[in-house]
Amino acid sequence: MAESQSRTLGTFLPHPHRASNPHARVTQSLALQDRIALVITAAIGTMYAVYVFATFMAAWMLLQVLSGKSAFDPYPFAFLLFMGNIVQLLLMPLIMVGQNLQGRHTEARADEEFMTTQKTFADMETTMRHLDAQDAELLRQTAMLRAIMERLLPPDELARLRADLGTDAPAAADPAPHGA
Repeated sequence: MAESQSRTLGTFLPHPHRASNPHARVTQSLALQDRIALVITAAIGTMYAVYVFATFMAAWMLLQVLSGKSAFDPYPFAFLLFMGNIVQLLLMPLIMVGQNLQGRHTEARADEEFMTTQKTFADMETTMRHLDAQDAELLRQTAMLRAIMERLLPPDELARLRADLGTDAPAAADPAPHGA
């Protein structure tokens, strides 16, 4: 029994990619103070926080107006403005820190997506090279079969076969591969 020869059209290795969870990776790297900043940023950055602050300020002003001359903080509510400024001064840097930490998540996710896309494109290019190699091999084998048929078949049988197949030329020219 004759040994069968195995022939490959090239070595086409995929670019393995291990998907990771960038959110989990960044979250694990956060210190306690980072987690606190994120919680406060998430809480302050909602409409509920706006409603609470607006309700507090409205209630404060209403209470002071209704208190009349015995009001602790009469119009123009200087103490309320002072407290509002203190809250703003404390929350502004905290929110900026929280946004920077949230930016880390965004950057990690973008990096992961970029790596996935790069590896996908590399695999697509490898697939196209493989398909080009297959096209070239099919064209080579077709040319070999045509040459064998032209040598073995009588001219009248060859003419009938060409007519049935709709080809008048003895052999087709090799088209350029995709990558050329």
